[in-house]
Amino acid sequence: MNRQGWRKYLIASWAIMETVLFGGLLYGWFTLVFVLKQEGIYANLCDGATQNASQIVYNETETEMGFHDVLIGNISRHNTTYNDRGLNVKTQDIVSKCDAQDDKFALAFTIGSVMFCISSCVLGHINYKYGTRVTRIIAMFLFMSGSLMLAFVSTEIPWLIFPGISFIGMGGLPLLVTNTQISNLFERGGSTFVGLLCGAFDMSSAVQLLVKIAFENGIPRKYSFITIAVLHSVVFVSTFVFLPKQFISKPVKSKDDTSAGLELLEKKTNGETGVMLVSPRPSSPQLPSLKSCIRSRKFILHIVWLSLLQLRFYHFIGTLNIFLTRLLDNNDSVSYFTDICQYVMMAGLLSSFTSGIIYDWQKQVFSDSRSQEKRELMPAVLPLSIACLMGVVMSALVLLPQPDVLYVTFIVMTLCRSYLYSMAAGFLSAIFPSKYFGILYGLVIVAAGLISFIQYGFFKWAELYDGAPMHASIALLCVVGFSFVHPFYQWWTSRRAESRFVVSKTHRDE
Repeated sequence: MNRQGWRKYLIASWAIMETVLFGGLLYGWFTLVFVLKQEGIYANLCDGATQNASQIVYNETETEMGFHDVLIGNISRHNTTYNDRGLNVKTQDIVSKCDAQDDKFALAFTIGSVMFCISSCVLGHINYKYGTRVTRIIAMFLFMSGSLMLAFVSTEIPWLIFPGISFIGMGGLPLLVTNTQISNLFERGGSTFVGLLCGAFDMSSAVQLLVKIAFENGIPRKYSFITIAVLHSVVFVSTFVFLPKQFISKPVKSKDDTSAGLELLEKKTNGETGVMLVSPRPSSPQLPSLKSCIRSRKFILHIVWLSLLQLRFYHFIGTLNIFLTRLLDNNDSVSYFTDICQYVMMAGLLSSFTSGIIYDWQKQVFSDSRSQEKRELMPAVLPLSIACLMGVVMSALVLLPQPDVLYVTFIVMTLCRSYLYSMAAGFLSAIFPSKYFGILYGLVIVAAGLISFIQYGFFKWAELYDGAPMHASIALLCVVGFSFVHPFYQWWTSRRAESRFVVSKTHRDE
């Protein structure tokens, strides 16, 4: 393999590694909630008769240092858990329902997910104006700060959850945004790499599972998140060694050599080392304006598509612990299915990879289309539709209150998420100039994030009366159905463009 070959694969592998470790920890929220509940975070809110919760009882428990812990619940069976000091504690099972506590956690995730989305617009603009390096430095500061805040959450300062979960989300997303440009190093298979990268972003939620496993084996949550903060320093390597200070541009094909692409060179000026990309000698074609891209129908519909599916996904993740607690009778089952969900979500690396393969395959299928619009838009129709279908199926499965159905629900949810985020980035990367990717992706995510604030309304709705959870889920199923408008419009536009091309060619021949 030549120098260009091994170097680009090294850069791609490193990008996937750091995205797996730090990109999407926000999506492991429901696992972190389980740990926080075990530690009694916000358990003090469950002590009033007005709360729809089991009464808190205080009891002496056997610990390694004789501490007295707050026990929540009315289940007589005992279980081994750990308090916020990481000590082995024999306690009763934790309460199956506490609306006030659940409300705090739901609000924390809602604010965190919205801030995660809003920050993407701000950081996308910073990326567009100042380049890759500045964006990643800011992201590193945010992520490390958030990790340390989550490390020091306790019953005395539980509010650190709010900025902590927000900051790790805000600091993780720029890894995906800045690493997506690496797809431009591959003349073929760029969408496959984007899908693999999005799968790595999905898989990173499993880091929270490692925190839970460590917690259950006596390692305090504080030490786990401090370790995560320290490990995040590896991002400095790609930021200052592998990636350029500005951007990796798409390859420009010359008239004489249609295979002309990007050339990897080592920087040897100003004492810097890294990778820079040099375009071929012919001048680049004129790019469409950023304003025209933002105002295009395909971009607006992409926002609508992502907003509807992300709303459903966020509501599922944000209320999964509540859903499992409502469905299952004991804490062991909740813990078991929490772990199963995370194990299944780890397969997102493969499912996102397949979405990229399907997208690249569809590009090959329609590469001989006569109109440019069909060549660009038609390949996205199938993967966009699969994401919609998975969202509908997941919403339908939630309506079936059977524990055995949970296995299928988790699989479908993982597929939905994989196709959702791989196509959220892949569609923009393929359709619009790479120079605009950061700001366009930021606008898409921030718009979808503002819409996702509605998830808290659905959460409050589900608390109103006995049948409310079912009714809220049915409403979300209907909402997800509207997401099919996006792939249908791209299919319809492609057919119209092809028809116009045929008519125009016929007139010229005459």
